[in-house]
Amino acid sequence: MKKTGFYNRLLRKYRLTIHNENKLENVLGFYISPLWVILSLFLSFLLVAGVLFLIFMFTPVRNILPKEVINDGPNKRELIDLNLRIDSIIFENRKLEQYTSNIKAILSGNITADSVKNSPKPINADSIVVAGTAREEEFVKEWEEREKFNITSQASNIAELQELTLFRPASGEIVRKFNPGEGHYGVDIAETPGENILAIHDGIVVMSDYTANDGYTIVLQHRENMISVYRNCHSLLKSVGDKVTGGEAIGTLDSGNGENGKEKEYMHLELWHRGKALDPNVYIAF
Repeated sequence: MKKTGFYNRLLRKYRLTIHNENKLENVLGFYISPLWVILSLFLSFLLVAGVLFLIFMFTPVRNILPKEVINDGPNKRELIDLNLRIDSIIFENRKLEQYTSNIKAILSGNITADSVKNSPKPINADSIVVAGTAREEEFVKEWEEREKFNITSQASNIAELQELTLFRPASGEIVRKFNPGEGHYGVDIAETPGENILAIHDGIVVMSDYTANDGYTIVLQHRENMISVYRNCHSLLKSVGDKVTGGEAIGTLDSGNGENGKEKEYMHLELWHRGKALDPNVYIAF
């Protein structure tokens, strides 16, 4: 009987009236029951709670919640991974810009010995960075095509180099001569196993790195507006900013020739003066 009486009270209808006091009349009136009020409040609560849940779980608002409220493990790992990738891209981009800038300055002859800061750092032979190869080749081709008919550049004054005493970088014989018509702007010197590569003259290191096409490469800037380039080295002994004297070891050649059926290796040497390639065989006694 008690349950029946309570249930009847929940179903009992009450009239809710909205009364206009000025006109002394009822504007609106309807019947409601306690059960209807309870159900309406419950459904309203569920609706509001559902909307708030969707907002905090699937919108940026969720970022303001404490870590204890929401499990953001997967998202946190994703953000960390993205940050690492961005840092790697920025690092590689800076190295590429520096590498391209060095090549442009070397080929244009605008680098002077006093413009390079001395900040010696030991080279890590295990850290091989391959970057900028395509852009380097594109720039070299564009520069060579532009300077092909430049009379001023071709008439570069090299009298100041005639009286220089240049050291022989390696004791091997020349296996390929200077031939700019075929795009060969230096000479190839046969390697002697375990021999050091010597600086041909006093200068400062403006590049010391690994390239995709030429392996370990080191470039020296000399006071006489001359640049010497040593490509296809086995390892490098100097880093950017190091000052060297003529005849000082700056790299090494391969430890052996013909290992495992490998063909005889060679080192490539280039001389540049005011942006013009010179034949090393003319200025160095091989």
